[in-house]
Amino acid sequence: MFVRTASERDLVAIRALLVETWHATYDAIYGAAKVTEISDEWHSIASLKARLARPNSEFLVADDGKRVGGMAFAAATTDQSVTRFIKAMAPNGARTLPSVMK
Repeated sequence: MFVRTASERDLVAIRALLVETWHATYDAIYGAAKVTEISDEWHSIASLKARLARPNSEFLVADDGKRVGGMAFAAATTDQSVTRFIKAMAPNGARTLPSVMK
């Protein structure tokens, strides 16, 4: 796998990865319907596309030339009480590890 900056051509694969890993991680906690609702909003192509254009941020993918096997997004903010990092990895025993820390 190689890590590189994400582009618009990666968004469909990134969305599929996020939807799959969020369901694998959170269905048992919140229920599949709620996870679908969250993912449809947070992981929509429009939402992911907005992250690509966000200033002071980095959107990365891990790619083996055939598929996206992981992704990460981080953004700087002037609000020092907030740090946000989102990461997802392809299933192979790996689970998504999104977090919002204050």
